[in-house]
Amino acid sequence: MSRPEANEPRRDPYQAVVITLLAAALLGTVGGIAGGLRLSDPVLLAVAVTMGLAAGVLSGVFLAQRRRIPSAKAAAAVAALSLSEPAQAFEEEMPAHASGDAGAESVRTPAVASALRKLGSQLSRVPDYLPASLVRWFRDCGTLGIVRRGTVVLGAIAIWMAAAHRVTNDRPNLVAAAVAAGLCLIAAGLCATVVHYLGGSDTSEFPESLALRRGARAVAWMFGWAAVSVALVWFDQRTALRVLFITVLGLDVAFCYGLFQANLPGESAATTFPLDIGVLSVLGGRTNILGSILDSAERQMGIDLRSTWALSVIRRSLEPLLLGLCLSAWLSTSLTVVGLEEQGLIERFGVPVRGQPMLAGIHLHWPWPVDKVFRIPVRRVQVLEVGHEGKEAPGPENVLWAVEHAPNEFTLLLGNGRDLITVDAGVQYRIRDAAAWRYHCQNPAEALSAIAYRAVMRNTVNLTLSDALSQNVAVLTGRMRAMIQADADALGLGVEILGFTVGGMHPPVAVARDYQAVISAEVQKVTAVVDAQVYRARILPAAEASAIEGENQARAEGAEALGKAAGEAWSFRTLEAQYHAAPALYLFRRRLETLEKGLNSRNFTILDNRIQRDGGELWIIP
Repeated sequence: MSRPEANEPRRDPYQAVVITLLAAALLGTVGGIAGGLRLSDPVLLAVAVTMGLAAGVLSGVFLAQRRRIPSAKAAAAVAALSLSEPAQAFEEEMPAHASGDAGAESVRTPAVASALRKLGSQLSRVPDYLPASLVRWFRDCGTLGIVRRGTVVLGAIAIWMAAAHRVTNDRPNLVAAAVAAGLCLIAAGLCATVVHYLGGSDTSEFPESLALRRGARAVAWMFGWAAVSVALVWFDQRTALRVLFITVLGLDVAFCYGLFQANLPGESAATTFPLDIGVLSVLGGRTNILGSILDSAERQMGIDLRSTWALSVIRRSLEPLLLGLCLSAWLSTSLTVVGLEEQGLIERFGVPVRGQPMLAGIHLHWPWPVDKVFRIPVRRVQVLEVGHEGKEAPGPENVLWAVEHAPNEFTLLLGNGRDLITVDAGVQYRIRDAAAWRYHCQNPAEALSAIAYRAVMRNTVNLTLSDALSQNVAVLTGRMRAMIQADADALGLGVEILGFTVGGMHPPVAVARDYQAVISAEVQKVTAVVDAQVYRARILPAAEASAIEGENQARAEGAEALGKAAGEAWSFRTLEAQYHAAPALYLFRRRLETLEKGLNSRNFTILDNRIQRDGGELWIIP
C-alpha cells in the first residue's frame, strides 16, 4: 500500500453536488420572486421563500461537509499513525487547536477558519443596543448553529414579507403565464432527478442525503403547485389561489419551526447539519404524497393505518371517487348563474349562438369547452376614467390641482402650441346591447376611451389655457357627452352615455411650481398697475387744480400789471399836458412835490427870495 502524500487533503465526492444544488436554490429564489411580482402570483412568492430556506439549509450542509474533511496536516498525521509512528509525533504534528473541545476547529480549512474568526470578531463588536441574549444566541452556537438560526430568522422575515405583499388582480400575458408554468414543471422534474440521484448516494459519506432527498420531493410538489397557481391566475380563480398560497406559506412556517427545533447536542462541534424536520418526513417520505402522510401518521401513532378496514375501503374506492369528482367538476361547467344586472352570451365552439341573451337566473348548456358563457353587466353603470390611468389613492380626495391624483396623468396640447392642460374627467355609461358590445368591436372599452379622448381634444384644441380654464363646464360636458354618444353609435358599441363629468382642468402637475410662479408674477403685475392707477387718480386732480390755480393767478397778476401800466401811462400823458400848458408852474410844483416827498416827516423851513424884498433877516446861530 502506497503512502499518501502529506499535503493532499481528502476530498468529499458530494461537495460539488451540494454547490450545484445551492446555486439552483438561489436561482429558484430569484426566479420565484421575479415571477410572483410579474404575474401577480403569491404562490410563486411563497415558493421563492421555500427556495431561500433551501439555500440556507444547503449552505449549512456545505459547511458540515467542510468540517468532515481533515486538513492536510491532520491527514499526514493520521497516515503517519497508521504506519506505527509514535503517538507523540502525531500530537506534535496536530495543530494546537485540534485537541480537546475545539476538535471541530481542526477540520476547517485555513480560509474557512479565517472567515469564522472574522465573523466572531464582528459578533464581539455588536452594538450595545442589541439584546445580549440575542448576541449570545448566535455567538455561542457554533458555525452550523449560526447558519441554522440565521436561516430561521431570514425565513421568518421572508414569510412575513410574502404574507404582507399585496398582489394586483391584473391578468397576465398568456405567453408569460405559459413560460412560467413550463419553468415550474421543469424545476419539478429537476427535483425528481435530484431525488433519484440522492437515492444512490452513500449515507456514510453524505449523512444529509436522506433528508435532502425528502426535501427535494417536497420542493417538487411545491413547484407542481406553483404551475397550478399560474393557471389559476390566468383563469382569475383568486379564491383557490389564496387557499393554495396559504397552504404553501404554512408549510414554510412549519419548516422554519422544525428547523428551529432541530437542535443537536454539542452543536458547536457537530459535523452534520440537523435536518430531522417533521414537514420533510410528512411531504417527502415517499413519492406518493398520500402514502408519505400515512407513513408519518403511522410513525406518530404507532398504528398501521393501511390495515384498517375503513382505509382499505377508501383505497379501493379512491380511484372511482376521484374520477367521479372530476366528472362532476366537468359537468358543473354546464351550469351558469347570471346575475340580476347581467346578461349572458353563449359561444359554441367559438361561434356566437343566435337568439336572446340569457337573463338573470340559472341556465343549463353544454359543458366546457363546447360552450362558453360571457356575462355582460348591462344594468350596471360603469365609469371610464379620462385623463389618467390607474386608480386614485384611497381616502379623502386631495382637491389641490398641484398634487398628482393618479399614477399616470395625460397632458393635452392646446391650439396655440404653447399651452398644456391636464383633464380629470369620467364618462358614465351603461351597456345597452350586450351582443353589440361583445361582437361589434374587438376591444370596446379601449374604443370608448379613444372616443372620449377625441371628444376632449376637439373641444380644447382651439383654445388657450386661459380660455380652457374659463369655459362653462355645464355646456362643455353636455357637448362632449353628445359627441361621445354619436361616435359610439357610429361604431355600434351598444352603449348609452349617461354623463360626462369634469373633475378639473388644470396645467400639468409637473409644471405646477413654474405655473404658480408665472401666475404670481401676473398677479403682482396687475397689483402694480392698479396701485399706479390709484396713485394717478389721487395725484392728477391735485396737479390739475394747482395748474389751473397758477394760470388764473398769472392772468390776474397780468391784468393787474397791465392796468397799473395803463394808469401810469395816462398819468404821464396828463403830466405832459400840464407841462405844455404852464412849464414854469409845472416845474415849480414838481420841485415842491419832490421836496415834500424827500422831506416827509421832517421839520424844514422854506426860504424864498421874497424875504429880502420884504426886508426880512435870517440869523443862523450855531
